[in-house]
Amino acid sequence: MSLMNDITRDSMDLWQAAADEPFLEELGKGTLPRDRFLDYIVQDSIYLRDYMKAFAMGMFRSPTLRDMQFFYSVLGFVNDSENATRLGYLKDGGLSDDDVEKVEKKKACRDYTSFLIETAENGSLEEILMAVMPCMTGYEYVFAQTLKRHPEVVDTYYGPLVRDYTAPFYGECCRAWEDYCDRICSSYPDRKHLSDVFREASRHELMFWKMAGGNI
Repeated sequence: MSLMNDITRDSMDLWQAAADEPFLEELGKGTLPRDRFLDYIVQDSIYLRDYMKAFAMGMFRSPTLRDMQFFYSVLGFVNDSENATRLGYLKDGGLSDDDVEKVEKKKACRDYTSFLIETAENGSLEEILMAVMPCMTGYEYVFAQTLKRHPEVVDTYYGPLVRDYTAPFYGECCRAWEDYCDRICSSYPDRKHLSDVFREASRHELMFWKMAGGNI
């Protein structure tokens, strides 16, 4: 079993707890109030700014051009397909990215982004990877669970978001990044430490979903 499979398995209890959050259950049923969804989209938009900074630091610390290009590919995804869906929801709520700049981070968002930035500034390339991966592959997991439970969600207002994270292309990107992490982290001397960083990021992911549902 690969390193990333082992590390993901060690945090699967947190991922499953996230997938079981009422926010995602209501989203899957199409009954989630739109004002609560818009609040989530706003906080997610704020979060993405620091997520991109963490990837930019990973790119800066990359040892080869190929590695830099790998990190740059995620920045491109955030700016293209993911961004288009997010901006569409913001527009429906009468907001733009400029408006988001003026919104205060909620505690769960603030804690998560502080963790990302601190890891990006002070951690190794391997630690940066462990900090950013749970958002990427964790989103694939929770939305796959949502789609499995509520396949009708694709025909609701929330369908575009679910389709983004359950599309074959997104899954291929996640597998490519897992393979990349296996390669970069294979010689890291302390696998438990990497698993601990990944788990801490996964815990922040869970807190973010709880925040979205108003449970913290």
